[in-house]
Amino acid sequence: MTVLAKTFVPGLTREQYEELGARLTDQVKSTPGFIAHYAWEGDGGMNVVEIWESAEQHDAWFNDTIRPNLPAEATQEKHELINTVTP
Repeated sequence: MTVLAKTFVPGLTREQYEELGARLTDQVKSTPGFIAHYAWEGDGGMNVVEIWESAEQHDAWFNDTIRPNLPAEATQEKHELINTVTP
């Protein structure tokens, strides 16, 4: 089932996020199950939302590639989506 994963990384600056993005954007775009990525600055850190075809695909990417680059204080929540509408 399609999943939305929201991660908040306290203390991560826009510049640090952009540096990570420059290294990882092409890789995530070619990762099986990836649908979309959105990010915005929040109070004291960065918020990232990704949409994946399954939680398993997201977790494999996140745990192997992203988690090692984040502080322990980063938090994540996941939600199964009951509907997705795309053009």
